[in-house]
Amino acid sequence: MQNNLDDRIRVRAHAIWEAQGHPEGLAEEHWRQAAEEVAQVDKLADLPPPAATGAAAKALTRPKVPKPTV
Repeated sequence: MQNNLDDRIRVRAHAIWEAQGHPEGLAEEHWRQAAEEVAQVDKLADLPPPAATGAAAKALTRPKVPKPTV
């Protein structure tokens, strides 16, 4: 599991490095930023889906009425 996390952070850190134009000497900063971003994504992935409200909630709770056959 830790290996997968390190891989995800490594890929994101590399993307940050590329996006900044390949600067030298910022590897630790890129790793820190990438680790924070990966942690945020993981935290959001653990959240339950939002509850439907308004018209969406009504559509989900409205009883299904079969269409008349002709």
